[in-house]
Amino acid sequence: MYKTMRIECEETLDSTQEELRRRLIKDMKAPLCIVAKHQTNGRGSRGNVWENEIEALMFSFAYNKPLCLPDDIPPQSIAIFLGFVIKEYLAMSGSKIWLKYPNDLYIAKQKVGGILVEKWRDVLLCGVGINLISTKFGALDIVLDKSVFLKDIFKVLQNPPSWKQTFRKYKLEFHKNSSFSFHLGTECISLENALLLEDGGLDVDGRIIYNLRSYGA
Repeated sequence: MYKTMRIECEETLDSTQEELRRRLIKDMKAPLCIVAKHQTNGRGSRGNVWENEIEALMFSFAYNKPLCLPDDIPPQSIAIFLGFVIKEYLAMSGSKIWLKYPNDLYIAKQKVGGILVEKWRDVLLCGVGINLISTKFGALDIVLDKSVFLKDIFKVLQNPPSWKQTFRKYKLEFHKNSSFSFHLGTECISLENALLLEDGGLDVDGRIIYNLRSYGA
């Protein structure tokens, strides 16, 4: 049975991710989602600042009951999984969006959004930012009803597809990454010859790499 996610909307915050953390510290139990119209210090991947746009959907949520992860998901691939769920919803709504490895949302060659997943205590904190109107960066190519989007995504995440199903679809689109790269710490890794592994890792010229973690030489 679908259970409603508690959603708190704020006009301006330093960061939805930090506000979510503060509220959980005060014993405000999850499930909880924090949405902000504006952020003064929004967080992106690798410690970057998420810049405010003319209009964006910016939210963070605690990923626990009634939300659930697929039983077969590799822990290092949660950002890929969440990004692809969001990508699939937007694509079915008419967008030409695709998921760039491992956690960025793109339309053609322009970034329009991203996903940040952090483990804090025993909870996963997930932050999502999607540009809706922008003059500096890429923006979503469809009109998005924020309330409907959030309701639908949280409904999907209460009965999510398996990692196997998600991976099969993502693998078919992975070739779109070939002209891009991603950062592993301070290192820039080309995706031109990267092979996607079933656990969400990459084989780059024999070097096995996971989302923001590296194993091997």
